[in-house]
Amino acid sequence: MTVGSITGIGLGTAPLAFNDVDRERGVRVVLDAVDAGIRLIDTALAYTHADVESFAESQVAEALTHRPDADVLVATKGGHYRAGTDFPVDGSPEALRRDCDISLRTLGVERIGLYQLHHVDPRVPLAESVGALAELRQEGKIGEIGLSNVSIEQLESVRPIAPVASVQNRLSFAHFEDHAMVRHCEEIGVRYLAYSPLASVPAGALDERAEVAARYGVSVQRLTLAWLRSLSPAVVPLVGATRSESILDSVASAELTLSPDDAAALTAAARR
Repeated sequence: MTVGSITGIGLGTAPLAFNDVDRERGVRVVLDAVDAGIRLIDTALAYTHADVESFAESQVAEALTHRPDADVLVATKGGHYRAGTDFPVDGSPEALRRDCDISLRTLGVERIGLYQLHHVDPRVPLAESVGALAELRQEGKIGEIGLSNVSIEQLESVRPIAPVASVQNRLSFAHFEDHAMVRHCEEIGVRYLAYSPLASVPAGALDERAEVAARYGVSVQRLTLAWLRSLSPAVVPLVGATRSESILDSVASAELTLSPDDAAALTAAARR
């Protein structure tokens, strides 16, 4: 499975590491997401506790041992890790190779479907980081290359070095600044993985979503995900969850189609 074949939403696993979720509950959330039809699970080496090498990845690995035949794309990230209470960025080729090997071992696989540079390291030319990912791909350790937290200019600067299958940036009703990247990804055939898609709007800000959601008889969460997906076929929201009920509500957003007028009104509101 490739990231380009993914539709609907993906499961983001950062909350499993940072919201005091015990292992059994985290594994249950992943299992219920897979059983509900989610086919993309996004994780990262940095999603972990201070005393655990890679907590979220290990939960994903444990869950998938119970669904060995599930057709699921596991995406993870390197170049960013946890050291106590700090989260250093290291995009050097040596660090990316080290991080990839840790993720391979933790996930219990020989090949990672989608491997992403978590952050651009200002001390390392982006071309060097992507060059290292290209080498890992040639060696068969990763299937596709993704970039996270990047600009259009950064993306275009490295596309001649290696094929980039996805961009993972922040996008939500509350944070709509990256919409130009959505359009760019659609134009060049790159999947846009929207993280923090359900971020809250600032206190006191006008938020028209509740009224629209009430007319459709759905939660604001479900409405928001349907609206994000309506922006472009390139968009796949990555929804973090710590409860199975929450992820099941999110999955149902794939069945919700907004009218063009409602979608346009929500986009205009997000721009404001």
